[in-house]
Amino acid sequence: MTTNQPTDTAAAPSDTATGKEGTPRRKIIILASVVLALLAGAVAFTVTALSPPATPAAHGTARPVTGTGTGTLTLNLATGAATSEFSGHLSVMGAETGYDNLTFTLTGPSTFTYTGTRTVVAANGGKLFSAITGKGTLTRTTAKSTETDTITGGTGRFAGASGTYTDTINSVVVSATSTTQTSRFTAAAQGQIRY
Repeated sequence: MTTNQPTDTAAAPSDTATGKEGTPRRKIIILASVVLALLAGAVAFTVTALSPPATPAAHGTARPVTGTGTGTLTLNLATGAATSEFSGHLSVMGAETGYDNLTFTLTGPSTFTYTGTRTVVAANGGKLFSAITGKGTLTRTTAKSTETDTITGGTGRFAGASGTYTDTINSVVVSATSTTQTSRFTAAAQGQIRY
């Protein structure tokens, strides 16, 4: 009795007599491995090349921030939205100008809070950005507040800057209509920055 055994044609032995190494299946596996390695390298290169540059980490040593300034704030009485423009001297910048975008909320008959953003511009064009939170008291014609400015970065030498400073602010109403109020203010800053 003779039994016929099936043969595996895909796993045929290599033909060493003709110089051909490996089976067609082995050649396909090697070729696929090379292609995958090349694709992985291309994907890694593309991801690296297309990724935005990392935000620089805060650098430098802690430096004191001190300064004074004056400015004008215009408040929308209906919405609480306000803008201000100011100028002064900040120890890390020298002469500076800047502006705020704020939102005020009355928390009682003579108290308020506010939040917003600030951009301070040095004479050379470098900018310093911060987030603002503050609270204060008011009368019909004056207000006093204390705010915390958390530095969130900047441009030029202030790229990646961090730190915190406190502003003490006194303001006087100089004009008012049924919808807006304009005040003049003075501010004194003290804190620290890293850049």
